[in-house]
Amino acid sequence: MTLLLSGGLVLSVSMPGAAQGKTKIVAEQEQKSSASSQSGQNLTQTEPGVAQQEPEENTSASDEKKDKQEAGQNTSAPDKQKEKKDETQTVELVAVGDNLIHRGLYLTCKTKKGYNFNPVYKHVKKDIKAADLAVINQETILVKKHYSGYPCFGSPRKVADAVAAAGFDIVTHATNHTMDRGTAAITGTLSYWTKKHPKIKVLGIHKSKKQASKITVVKKNGIRIAMLNYTYGLNGFKLPSGRGYLVDLLTESRKKKIKKDIRRAKKKSDFVIVFAHWGTEYQYKPDAFQKRWAKFFARQGVDLLIGAHPHVVEPMRTVKGKKGHKMVCYYSLGNFVSAQDHVPCMLGGMAKVKIVKDKKGVHIKSKKLIPLVTHLGKKGRPTTVYKLSDYTEKLAKKNRIRRVAPGEKFSKKRLKSLFKKITK
Repeated sequence: MTLLLSGGLVLSVSMPGAAQGKTKIVAEQEQKSSASSQSGQNLTQTEPGVAQQEPEENTSASDEKKDKQEAGQNTSAPDKQKEKKDETQTVELVAVGDNLIHRGLYLTCKTKKGYNFNPVYKHVKKDIKAADLAVINQETILVKKHYSGYPCFGSPRKVADAVAAAGFDIVTHATNHTMDRGTAAITGTLSYWTKKHPKIKVLGIHKSKKQASKITVVKKNGIRIAMLNYTYGLNGFKLPSGRGYLVDLLTESRKKKIKKDIRRAKKKSDFVIVFAHWGTEYQYKPDAFQKRWAKFFARQGVDLLIGAHPHVVEPMRTVKGKKGHKMVCYYSLGNFVSAQDHVPCMLGGMAKVKIVKDKKGVHIKSKKLIPLVTHLGKKGRPTTVYKLSDYTEKLAKKNRIRRVAPGEKFSKKRLKSLFKKITK
């Protein structure tokens, strides 16, 4: 079936077929690179989706030497609780897709005193809290005032408060909408997270070269997990000259830097995860760009790759690297929550991964992709997200998507069928 979206975009739909205490997160300090990537000064929007071309970063011998020294120090340092050789340690990780705060969404969360986004996440809060580590992709940048939706988003900072209350530990912020409200919004967003929710680690955006040079390593249950986050572009916006450190980009011009990031991450951790903002919107299968970069990450030894951006779910696959290395890849988790106006965009996914450390080393023991559904609300009845297994046909009949897109069939049965076909 073919759907005509706003702006002339065509959407092709294939119709066949507990909880423990939350982790303490430590961002390990490293020496900054000898030169950071630079980018143009022009802030004029050009063709959306154009990836920025920037000068490559160089790797100095002193950086390499310090990385080796730091890696040696980390591996030799004993854990607080001495591990037994035969003991198996486990980290349960969950990750969700785009927290896409449209105007139609934040208006449903408006109260007499401001905004309350807690109801948005209440039906999945139990799953988020139960995980050892929980990750969310914050698609939109946060602003103090003058809120806005598509195409240049600026979301109320109260979103961050609700994300923290829901139990998320890691927030990925490198998206194509990161520069929607300029550089001040990026630094303002970072300041808000740091001041209000210092235990939450933000990936993909940075205030300085020094901050950008850090490799984030999360220590949990005796397992050290390094996390990196990149976006394919900034919807035509360019970072100011000399401030390429603001956003981590997934571009050819930054390939050497990305390779270096992964190499440093591997030295400082037992397990490496990359969060990639990439792909073609509203497409159920990975495109050539995704496949090429997935192969690149696998060859660098990345253990887990989790994607976002297409606004629909894409399949989970295993990608082979060098010397028999295998990387689990979730090409797209789709929307976590949004106010988009087409049925397939109501379907999202929650990655659930069990990482273990045993005699064989550190590896993935099990992996799942759990379907989610956005329930569109209205003023006084906030938009919210459910696990599809908890959703009912009775709720489906009350979902505002039926009024927004009357020509599209919406039901729990259809979403289950669509999810099965996409992920087979």
